[in-house]
Amino acid sequence: MVEYVTLSYGNGSVTVAKYSRIKVYHQFLGSIRGFIVSDDDTTLTLIIPDDIDSFNKGIIEGKEKSFKKEHLKGFAFYPEVTRFETRDSQGDA
Repeated sequence: MVEYVTLSYGNGSVTVAKYSRIKVYHQFLGSIRGFIVSDDDTTLTLIIPDDIDSFNKGIIEGKEKSFKKEHLKGFAFYPEVTRFETRDSQGDA
């Protein structure tokens, strides 16, 4: 069974499969590549890969790390995220 993670996006949210590849833009650390684990009100948790080649192949291995959302400036998904659901703040798709 596929699990999903919902991320805040603009005035709403976007939902993607857990462990999807993502690149987040951190205010101090620059761009960070990882696999989405979870998202809550204050933090985004990713698995940060030990090896960029493994990441590029979609092999989920590395260390879990959480980032304060106040330090994140945006994100981008990788090609396998071809389907996601967005909702505005009123819950409309």
